[in-house]
Amino acid sequence: MNRKKIQSTALSLLVPLLLLILALLIVVTKVERPSALIQTGVEWMEVGTLAMAMTAIIITGGIDLSIASVVALCVVTTGVLFDQFEWSFPASAVAAILVGTLAGATNGYAIYKGLSPLIVTLATMAVFSGLALSITPEAGIQMPIALEEAIYFGRWPAQYFVFASIFCIAMVGLHRTRYGRTCFYLGENPVAARYVALPVNQVLFGVYVMSGLLAGVVAVMYVMSRTTAIAIAHQGAELKVIACVVVGGTLITGGHGSIGRTLLGLCVMASLDISLDLMANDYLWMDARVKIIVMGVLVVAIAVWNQWLAKRLN
Repeated sequence: MNRKKIQSTALSLLVPLLLLILALLIVVTKVERPSALIQTGVEWMEVGTLAMAMTAIIITGGIDLSIASVVALCVVTTGVLFDQFEWSFPASAVAAILVGTLAGATNGYAIYKGLSPLIVTLATMAVFSGLALSITPEAGIQMPIALEEAIYFGRWPAQYFVFASIFCIAMVGLHRTRYGRTCFYLGENPVAARYVALPVNQVLFGVYVMSGLLAGVVAVMYVMSRTTAIAIAHQGAELKVIACVVVGGTLITGGHGSIGRTLLGLCVMASLDISLDLMANDYLWMDARVKIIVMGVLVVAIAVWNQWLAKRLN
């Protein structure tokens, strides 16, 4: 790695690290019992699990705007099969994961056939969300309270263990296998990747299938921890997922990024989210709308910063 590239890498990490330190300082000074944050982090562990698949997708030069809608569809599938069709919860959960995998395969098939990832996933976002809303009551379906107890291992919810496992698998799969290297080649130069006979179609299909599969897993954990199946589950989560990937330093244009950087982005976004919530107790103007604006401006600013650094490197 040459000196210019080392400097560029260091600069790309500077802003996320500074934001992380700032957010953690706010959290540390305002939280008396850090253990109370375990439950707060559950949603972000689910977002992080989805971000592992999104990292590979964005590195290939793609995007998956339907990921939150797939989660919602899988959530209501679990609830409907359990409540209305009287399936056992394990059978309902397996069916939900299969539905998520099928949804991801639908996206992957359309994309490797040549359609734009943005158009495909924008369309399926509407379709999957509409299906979720149409097959479940507006108030949702109440699930047994016992499910919430079953998802805990001691004091820790399963979301933490699932995220850690997926993180390790993604780290090896993306950075230590031919499949993972193809993701980078595809993002850097898709035409050249096809000419050198890389398994482009299989990789494109695979990353979207993995996205759907993980959406199904997240949906099952959502139902267990919230004991409800509702069609607005993780509404808007696709923005948080993409934010984690971009803030970590993965280029939205593809070809550059890492699972480790997405972990950094996840830590930054989760810490900022928690710190802004804590600041709302002291500043009345720091409401949910302001928090969304701050998060949005942050993501755009870091995306522009990363693109500028990438051009500087070249």
